[in-house]
Amino acid sequence: MPGPRPTSPVLVRLLGGLEVVRRDGTVVPPAAWRTGKTMDLVRMLALADGRPVRARTLTDALWPASSPEHAGGSLRTAASQIRRAVEADCVVRHPEGLVLEGAWVDVAVYRDHARHARLAFLDARLVDVLDHTRRAETLWAGDLSAYDETAAWARAERAALRGLRSVLLADAAEAALRTGALREAVDLAQQAIAVDPGAEAVHRTLMTAYAELGETAAALRTFEGYRRQLAEELGADPSPQTRELHLRLLRGAGTD
Repeated sequence: MPGPRPTSPVLVRLLGGLEVVRRDGTVVPPAAWRTGKTMDLVRMLALADGRPVRARTLTDALWPASSPEHAGGSLRTAASQIRRAVEADCVVRHPEGLVLEGAWVDVAVYRDHARHARLAFLDARLVDVLDHTRRAETLWAGDLSAYDETAAWARAERAALRGLRSVLLADAAEAALRTGALREAVDLAQQAIAVDPGAEAVHRTLMTAYAELGETAAALRTFEGYRRQLAEELGADPSPQTRELHLRLLRGAGTD
C-alpha cells in the first residue's frame, strides 16, 4: 500500500511539468538538461517505474530520424547528461536496457493509489476508495508534458494517465454518493466529467447527488447538458437508464 514519500536519491515529478529534485534537496534547473530530448529521456525512464527500457525503444522514440549509430550516441550522451544534472548515478545500464534507479516518481505513486482505490471499490470499501483518491489527487498537478508533445509515446502515456484518472474519480464520486458525502460526490463527479465528458455513468452520479441535496434544477441541467452533447457530437440519445433517472427527477420536481 502506498505511503508517505520515502527518502530517495532523486525525486521526479512528471505531472504538470518535469521537476527533478537532487539528493541535497535542490531542484535541477531546466538549463542543466541541455536539451529537450534529455528531459524526455528522464520522463521515459521515470514512467517505466524502475524497470529497464530497451535502448532501441528509447532511440526509436527520441531520435526516430537518426541512424542507429547516431541515435545510440545521442542516447549515451543524454544519459550522461542526466547523471551530471542530477549529480547521481541514477541512470544505470542493464542487459535489458537503461533504468532509472532509486527514484521516487509521482506517477508511480499515483498509479499505486489508483490501483488500490479500484480494488477497494470492487470490494465496496468505500472509505478506502475516497482515502486513496484524495492521496492520489494531491499529486495531480496537471497532464504529463513532453518536449515533443506529439510523440507517440507521450500521447499514449498521457492518454493512459487520463484514463486512469477518469476511472479513479468516477469510482470516488460513486463512493462519496453511497456514503452520503454529497458535496464531495458533486465535486468528484464534476472533475471526472472534465476529464471524460462522455462518461455517462458519472453524469448519473452527479444528477443523483444534486437530487439528494435537493438541487433538482441542477440535476435536470446536468441531464440536459449531457443530452445536448450526445446529440451534437454523436447524434445519439442518453441510455434508457439515464432517461429513466431524468423522468424520476421530473416527477419529483412536479410534486414540489
